[in-house]
Amino acid sequence: MDTTTLKIQGTASEILDVELSNILKCIADGADYSWCLLWITAVGKEGDIKVLDFEKEVNTSPTGVMFDWEKLIDLSDRFYQVIELLVIGDRDKSNLHRYSTDEEMYDRCSYVLELVDSSYWLVRTKNDSTGRRIKSELAGVIEY
Repeated sequence: MDTTTLKIQGTASEILDVELSNILKCIADGADYSWCLLWITAVGKEGDIKVLDFEKEVNTSPTGVMFDWEKLIDLSDRFYQVIELLVIGDRDKSNLHRYSTDEEMYDRCSYVLELVDSSYWLVRTKNDSTGRRIKSELAGVIEY
């Protein structure tokens, strides 16, 4: 199965205006996958989850933190700003863990969603319809 890699830069403004929730809305069959958060750096909303504790839990976990689709959608709306993020998804839960190389992760996982320094997203997907939908519905998308 071929992997499509998309770079999402949003509109022409200097601030990235595409959020994780926007990308997730383009994944029609997300509930058919298991999801794992491997890295996050974020700023929390007032009165919400304790971001520093959550970051430490995720970023130091030997395997990452597992989420089902609904909890991933909920998580996508819980931060004031996300600076860096790495989420992987696959139908086979055994593929959801930390990898020694990015190439192995890209090869094994159906989805790799990576936010780089609040600047752009790299989305790798083996689902052609998701790739097409991201290109048609989100701003500033180029094949990478």
